[in-house]
Amino acid sequence: MDSIKTRKIGKTNMLVAELGLGAMDTPQIPEGEETIQLALDAGINFIDTARIHQDSEYLIGKVIRERAKKDFYISTKTMQSERDAAQHDVDRSLRILGTNHIDLYQLGDVKESNWDQVMTEGGALEGLKIAQIRGLISYIGLSSHDLITVERAIRSEEFDAVMVEYSAFYPDSKDLIELAHSLDVGIITMRPLGGSGRTSSIRTAQRQKENYDGITAEMLLKYVLSNQHISVAIPGVRYPSRISENVSVASTYTPLDESQKSRVESLASALFS
Repeated sequence: MDSIKTRKIGKTNMLVAELGLGAMDTPQIPEGEETIQLALDAGINFIDTARIHQDSEYLIGKVIRERAKKDFYISTKTMQSERDAAQHDVDRSLRILGTNHIDLYQLGDVKESNWDQVMTEGGALEGLKIAQIRGLISYIGLSSHDLITVERAIRSEEFDAVMVEYSAFYPDSKDLIELAHSLDVGIITMRPLGGSGRTSSIRTAQRQKENYDGITAEMLLKYVLSNQHISVAIPGVRYPSRISENVSVASTYTPLDESQKSRVESLASALFS
């Protein structure tokens, strides 16, 4: 099988497979450990989680112990707004993961309403900077569902990477991806397949219609990976079979041209119309 192409995350030294793994829901099923092991064996080397994702850091730590090494990049997040609480989260993550270092630590789900709090003296960003000075984390990022906040983060020169939603269902962040690329800020794309609700609807439609001609998960993943300015796409995965499907697409796809991207966007818009 062809290997997954690699991309660099902004100005960091992290060279990652362009297909990553969002591990928020992976612990929800008994096969969760198998899912992560299969992803790593298939060449995925970037796993994203957060402190608030129940048992996710623990499961990743279990995989590290099983493999007797950490041979992949870990990204996790704090939802805290204050310096000391953010530092505490870093320390907890390290204990649960069973490692002495985390590659990328992000401020999670930042909004306009708490931007000032996390960014000013005594805020969570200061806590992550202290953790960086202590050698506990390498890079600092920010994730947000708010495009205004994402733009502020990109322009602030404080973050090595930002996480933003981007898919054929939600192409609104395309201009910010271009901006981040121009400023050498890494872009991690969450919900590249549109989220579990949409992908479930797609698979249900495929089962119910013998000659289904609508959008597919394969199209959605190709759409996102065809944007050469993203750093890594992190579809959330629970089942090992989904890892195999995603890796097959990422290893063999031909980038879509603009007309093909427009068609995928049209099919995405038509899904619930």
